[in-house]
Amino acid sequence: MLMIVLRRVPRLLFVVVAVTLLTFILLELTPGDPATLKAGLAGTPEVVEELREELGLNDHLLVRYKDWAVDALQGDFGESVVYEDVSVSSRIRSALPKTLETMILAELMAFAIAIPLAIRSAQKPGGWVDRWSSAGSFGLLALPSFVLGIYMIFIFGVKLDWFPTISSDLPGLFDDPAGNLRGYFLPSLTLALNLLAVYVRLLRTDLIETLQQDYVMLAQARGIGTRRIMWRHVLRPSSLNTLTAAGLNVGGLIGGAFIIEVMFSYQGMGRILIEAVFGNDYFMVAGIVAILSVGYVLVNFVVDILYSVLDPRIRTVDA
Repeated sequence: MLMIVLRRVPRLLFVVVAVTLLTFILLELTPGDPATLKAGLAGTPEVVEELREELGLNDHLLVRYKDWAVDALQGDFGESVVYEDVSVSSRIRSALPKTLETMILAELMAFAIAIPLAIRSAQKPGGWVDRWSSAGSFGLLALPSFVLGIYMIFIFGVKLDWFPTISSDLPGLFDDPAGNLRGYFLPSLTLALNLLAVYVRLLRTDLIETLQQDYVMLAQARGIGTRRIMWRHVLRPSSLNTLTAAGLNVGGLIGGAFIIEVMFSYQGMGRILIEAVFGNDYFMVAGIVAILSVGYVLVNFVVDILYSVLDPRIRTVDA
């Protein structure tokens, strides 16, 4: 296990460096000058030049990237160009928990519904649960998250008034768990529905295939209970493809969270990234992209490790 971890760390570092460096290059090609933006309309050429020197914009791109990366490793992503005396780190600290909570709740909701639904469908293929779950999955896959969000807001927020439609200024999770979860329920459910459709289809197919294996039939012949066979002997080897989909879906989940944050009006990572892009906030964009890329890489790193836990044969292949 340790060798698997050590072997993957250099690859993960390479991906993070490549993504952040590419971000710097793209920002360099973006029209506009951060120093001119920071100086404002009244900024003279002398003031702009002084700001360029202060921000290190006159240095070579690779030199600027090296200086930024060294500071970023210490938690300093620089100062916002748009907001006076506002650090990138402080904005990320305020926005990241909201995005993380939305994404984690969405994954938990999706798995909580998908696993029992897929198991029931696999136990009786062609039954009414299987037919309805298949039809529902295809329907959910056909609807993008922003359309689902509109329906959620209209039905559960406006008509039924069960949940708030604006998720800004909510209490913290540890200050008021009930109020916090109530506020993030609709955004998370909106993201979870698309994930749910994918997980149900993948897991159902793999469960049906595993149920036809010889060792499962032998366990059934020995009189072991159906529930025990499913949860202890079938679900684990059948979950690899679903786990892969969960890791790959993190990117789509981040993109979906960006849209959901705008729809439900709260300042998550997606909302401040959109504002930073349109405002040409150079260091804000670089900092947010760095955090998101590290998060994506770490999630897929954990997925790789879970592969070897769920299927020990993978350790032999990686050795």
